[in-house]
Amino acid sequence: MNFLIPLFTLLALGLAFPAKSNLDAESRHRVARLASQTLMMLREENVPTLRLPPFPHPKDALRFSRAETNCGPTTPCSYFDASDQFVSVEGEHEYVAPTSDQIRGPCPGLNAAANHAYIPRSGIASIEEVARGLNKLYNLGIELGTFLAAYAVVTNGDLKDGTFSIGGPHSDTLVPNLGNGRGLSYSHNSFEGDASFGRPDAFTNHGDAHSLSVERFEAAYATGGNDTSEHGLDQRYTLDKFRAHYQEVQEYSIKTNPYYFTGTVSTIAIVPGSYNLVINLMSNHSEEEPSGYLDGYNLKQFFGVTGHPGSFIWQKGQERVPKNWYRRPTISPYSLADSLADIGIGYLAYPKTLKIGGNNGSVNSFTGISLEDLTSGALKVKDLFKDDNFACFTFALGQHAITQGWLEAVKNSTDFMDGLECVVLENFDQNLFNKFPGYQYNPIGPTTNYKM
Repeated sequence: MNFLIPLFTLLALGLAFPAKSNLDAESRHRVARLASQTLMMLREENVPTLRLPPFPHPKDALRFSRAETNCGPTTPCSYFDASDQFVSVEGEHEYVAPTSDQIRGPCPGLNAAANHAYIPRSGIASIEEVARGLNKLYNLGIELGTFLAAYAVVTNGDLKDGTFSIGGPHSDTLVPNLGNGRGLSYSHNSFEGDASFGRPDAFTNHGDAHSLSVERFEAAYATGGNDTSEHGLDQRYTLDKFRAHYQEVQEYSIKTNPYYFTGTVSTIAIVPGSYNLVINLMSNHSEEEPSGYLDGYNLKQFFGVTGHPGSFIWQKGQERVPKNWYRRPTISPYSLADSLADIGIGYLAYPKTLKIGGNNGSVNSFTGISLEDLTSGALKVKDLFKDDNFACFTFALGQHAITQGWLEAVKNSTDFMDGLECVVLENFDQNLFNKFPGYQYNPIGPTTNYKM
């Protein structure tokens, strides 16, 4: 693949921007300024051109998935350097439980980062604070952190100051044209989606997809083995185990959630990608296992869970980085290329998980939409993992919602607009989604949501 990270990242700022015919002058100015600031940061970091490795042949994908280490698909973690990889949880990064005015939300990785001050403890953060903080804590690639944070700002944040809430709304006033300010806790079908690793489907939990489902966590925990002791040190989790589990969770959602839906960037990329992030970012590394391992103890610490299997207790907002924990080596960040590759490998290894469509208002009523129909004939499933098609499709899923004014503002701030090598995917028929009640479902929460 030969397109530039800055383009991909900056365009991400508008993936699900509220559908308006035009932006006013103030909005255009803010958009252009935020895009320019983001581009400057990426240039300072010398972010390289994005290149994905070829996907495995479908017949080899399951074997490839089972052989993949906890370090991901592209850059191996072939050595261990304690001084480089040790993560401090003392001093300024000591664990402190959130206070009553600090926000936490659906992402355990962000909650833990806030509880240890790798991002602001308030739970309100800018693109740069998230990108640099998650890079320091987890060695998440700067470009991937920037992409996710920028997307969160535009879809559910506040473009007035370029921030977003990792939990519920952080202001009482929603600003037209400048983001909806709902935060990640109420980002259904834009950032958060059905069939999550540890959170319930929003519709089946009265709009709450930010609280941990102990039942869902326990099902994921059980995939690691049979160690029922409190610490679970003999449990072992891998990318392949979680890919197989994702298929089970999807099937469970179809059986229990009449509003189950998949087809947006959140459910095609972010939800399955989050399963991969648990492995790639939360695994501990050691001299004996430089590629990383994730056991029950570390998984529970990051998810704020205590107790034994069968009697787990979620400590709300208490997600933390374990003591004596070592992240990925600096030379092997988990990049945007890694994330896209891992998502694609999962779909190839477990093809039943690649679904577009939803239930029709009753359980077990899933109706699929073909990729060919969605793209007006431009792309077929058999071609999705050839060349650049999967990355381009993932991006195009969101690009349909960019307003013309937004797109022009971003174009004026960067010269990277012509880097993508993609089939033309201009004619997405999003009207095909309108028949699914889950596509229209859009819960909104109180401004006090998820404050401790």
